[in-house]
Amino acid sequence: MAAPGQPMFMRRPGPVTQLALWTVLSLILIVADTRMHSLEWLRSGVATILFPVQRLLQLPFEFGGEVADFFTRHHLLLDENRLLRLNSRREGALLARLHALQSENGELRRLAGLRAPTAYQPEPAEVLSAPRDPFSRRIILDKGINAGWQPGWPVVDDRGLIGQITRVHPFSSEVTLVTDRDQAVPVQIRRTGQRVLVFGGGDAMEVRYLPTHTDIRPGDVLETSGIDRLYPAGLTVARVVRVARPTDNPYARIGCQPVAGVDKSRVLMVLKPKPNPETERP
Repeated sequence: MAAPGQPMFMRRPGPVTQLALWTVLSLILIVADTRMHSLEWLRSGVATILFPVQRLLQLPFEFGGEVADFFTRHHLLLDENRLLRLNSRREGALLARLHALQSENGELRRLAGLRAPTAYQPEPAEVLSAPRDPFSRRIILDKGINAGWQPGWPVVDDRGLIGQITRVHPFSSEVTLVTDRDQAVPVQIRRTGQRVLVFGGGDAMEVRYLPTHTDIRPGDVLETSGIDRLYPAGLTVARVVRVARPTDNPYARIGCQPVAGVDKSRVLMVLKPKPNPETERP
């Protein structure tokens, strides 16, 4: 029971009164903290308690920033690597082209110093394609009927005989190499003058139908004899690398290697026969 003279229920302050009280209390605390730093211990305690929470809240943002930086650096490195590979391929292609040009210039200089037989006019030619069939040895040159070329003309490089033109097209010519299996070149041994026939064998060449007692040895050079009137005399054709004299066969087995760069030369010389003044007289 409430005491006589006291109200049955305590009346609480109204909202406005509470707001005013809390405002005054806040101002007192602010002034006290500013003047005497009396709440420093409370601030430090709250900061210590909330520090782990702050770190936990910051971790996702820091992790996201690291991931973004990683992918940015990754893309930059990929772009840089791609650019370096592109530059490397470009420089490699330029270097290969430079080496090819140097090789062609060397061949041109050597061909410029080549002394063609007096009855022939040398004309330069470039190889468009090289043979792929090991048995049919042919190459394609960059000129044909447009340059007045004809089948049967010899083709040489600075080292010796390459082959002969066997087919002429409007803008190209087909050359059958001396290493073709269907080719036979009349030659003579430079050391002795002995005339023999050397046949194509795909990659190499061989002398056939030569008696075992014939004076021929490894290292001998074979050059065109000129008796077929197809090739001028004196063109280097092949070098003897192997001589076998079987006792059960009347013919020696003689292996040779072509001297000219039949598979390597890029610039060649076509020997165009000069007109014969005697045949042109009326």
